[in-house]
Amino acid sequence: MIRRLPRLVSSIFCVCLAAACGAPTSAQEKYSDYEDAMIAAGRFLRKNDYPSAVPPLEAALTLAKDDAQRLKVYQALVPAYRQQPEIDNVLKAQEFIIRHTDRRAGRSLATGSVVSFAFQRGKLDAITERYDGQLQQNPKDPAALTILSSIYTQTKRNDPRTPALKQQLNEIDRDLARQLAQRLEKDAETTPRTSAWLLKDASTAWLEAGDKPKALATAKRSAGGAPENRNQQLTQMWHEGLGDVFLQTGEPQLAITHYEVAIANTQQSVTKQGLEKKLAEARGTAASK
Repeated sequence: MIRRLPRLVSSIFCVCLAAACGAPTSAQEKYSDYEDAMIAAGRFLRKNDYPSAVPPLEAALTLAKDDAQRLKVYQALVPAYRQQPEIDNVLKAQEFIIRHTDRRAGRSLATGSVVSFAFQRGKLDAITERYDGQLQQNPKDPAALTILSSIYTQTKRNDPRTPALKQQLNEIDRDLARQLAQRLEKDAETTPRTSAWLLKDASTAWLEAGDKPKALATAKRSAGGAPENRNQQLTQMWHEGLGDVFLQTGEPQLAITHYEVAIANTQQSVTKQGLEKKLAEARGTAASK
């Protein structure tokens, strides 16, 4: 028995060493690439099995080639992370989403989710401290600004800091919208096949940036561009988007034209009702001029 002990210990050591060497050092080694990991995660997400989806999603995060792919992963991770006892992973995911979302509406949606989640967990004070610290490090951080502004607006309306945070946030939102508009216009120059659509989006971004003259000029360029090969739904969305810009930039007659075409290209009753309401507003504005 005494003579066999060294051999037994040696055997156990070898087994443990083999297990340590043979086990993957990270989850991404199970997947060939980003798409492979996302497909695996999708199987669990379709069954609402969020805990099982976390490992392949985190592998996809490591395998992602750019921020666009990472954004998709974090968006999928949020509902899974919400089920975990700690809140740090949710905050990390939402921070990335806010910092890499082009539209103000998307950033606002993610922010609302963060604040309601923190409130449910009794962590509002903790995240206020967290984002105060981040804002001190970077006064232009969109994640810290949107979340803090939301917290103060909802819970500290009379705090003298509330209007200052809202003003800072408005400035950041306009700056980000301006950058998006410029990027979309540049893309439109290099991709003529989708130029009209990109210019439509750019005009909306200019409007969000508070620059109505550029919004109007860009919308007119979009409307005057070569027609694209769109299906009926995209045709409706393009005309509606241009109609919105024209209405908000003081060109209701142009808005009427686009709303009418948008209505003709939708069969969905809810969408049609919304468009008809916009058309009525445009006609009313045109009549009052």
